[in-house]
Amino acid sequence: MIDIKSDIERTYLKMENLQDIEYISNFNLVGSILLKWSKIRKTEELETIMGCMNEMAFYNLKLKRERDDLLKVVSQYRADKIRAVERARKAEEKLYNR
Repeated sequence: MIDIKSDIERTYLKMENLQDIEYISNFNLVGSILLKWSKIRKTEELETIMGCMNEMAFYNLKLKRERDDLLKVVSQYRADKIRAVERARKAEEKLYNR
């Protein structure tokens, strides 16, 4: 039997990884262009944009960590639930099969 839930989870994680790679690639491209421009001519506006980029990077990292932590917690709760159901099932079997 195919475990659909784990297939969906694996697909979701693959999509998340691809999106993370795309974000990092785009962020690095924009960052390198801004850095090149700042070496050519520093302006207050450019410094503001670079500061905003740093804040966006830290915010994105925070969101990613929260998402990853949430996925871990949900996975742990799911595993705990499955173990509890199995224990209850075994206890019922022992009780009724005396």
